[in-house]
Amino acid sequence: MARDWDQARLQRYIDEAIEESLTLEYKSGEALSAANGRRGEIAKDVSAMANSAGGIIIYGIAEHTERELQHRPAGFAPVNRRECSKETLEQIISSNIQPRLSGIKIYPVPLFHNPLDVAYVVYIPQSDTVHQVTFNNKYYKRFNFEAVPMADYEVRDVLNRGTHPIVEPRIGHITQEWVGDVWQWVVPIFAKNQALVVAKDTAVTIEFLDARPENQITAEKFIIKTQPKPLGHAMYIATFPEAIHKGLNKWFGTFRVTTNGPQSLILKIQVFSNGMRAKWWQVKLNLGERGATIQVLDDDYLY
Repeated sequence: MARDWDQARLQRYIDEAIEESLTLEYKSGEALSAANGRRGEIAKDVSAMANSAGGIIIYGIAEHTERELQHRPAGFAPVNRRECSKETLEQIISSNIQPRLSGIKIYPVPLFHNPLDVAYVVYIPQSDTVHQVTFNNKYYKRFNFEAVPMADYEVRDVLNRGTHPIVEPRIGHITQEWVGDVWQWVVPIFAKNQALVVAKDTAVTIEFLDARPENQITAEKFIIKTQPKPLGHAMYIATFPEAIHKGLNKWFGTFRVTTNGPQSLILKIQVFSNGMRAKWWQVKLNLGERGATIQVLDDDYLY
């Protein structure tokens, strides 16, 4: 995976103006400056990702300061290796978050052929326990593109991750092809059990919240359920009655969606499984000339 991260890939995030989301955050290189009190902010941001859905933090890309462009990448703002090495960043994370995070990976990306300019892509897996920032004894989660303190019931929910299934949606590799004078996008849908507890009788629902008349949608394996007015869009349902063990991805179906050109689509995905609190995700598909990217915008429990 390390070789997948290079300057060209990061440039794509900037060129396509991929917004921050529940699982993606941009930080200027200045965020790792010792003069900026980096210890607390790094621990807060990293622990919030682990306590939520996991994700990546990219140190070395600055956000736009204009309000209307907020949360979009403005350009590179490199980290100086002398100011913060990979080893220094690892040490800050490991010494300021308890219990210690496992599975975290840091990928240095050289920039501009300058040996001192670098971006750090920090991969943070979702944790099966809750992590605390040691310098203020607080717990944080991701919400509305930032790290915010967790409520007591949210801390308890995370601690219970090991007692019930955790089935989350996964969108597979999206492909495109010209069909006549339109693009057709193939969007496979999977679900993955993140917990040790086996998931049974799992169902996934999909709603395209902002589809246009030209977005012809066909589904394989999903069944259409008509939504009551005034929603004005269909709900697609697929089920998987067999057991889903930890770490396994199961295919639930595939959508084919046509567009007249680059477009974004907002999906609401709900997952139900025996023994698990039902949950929804809001996901943005950015369908562009050079391919597709996926953003998780928000998630929450249904009840």
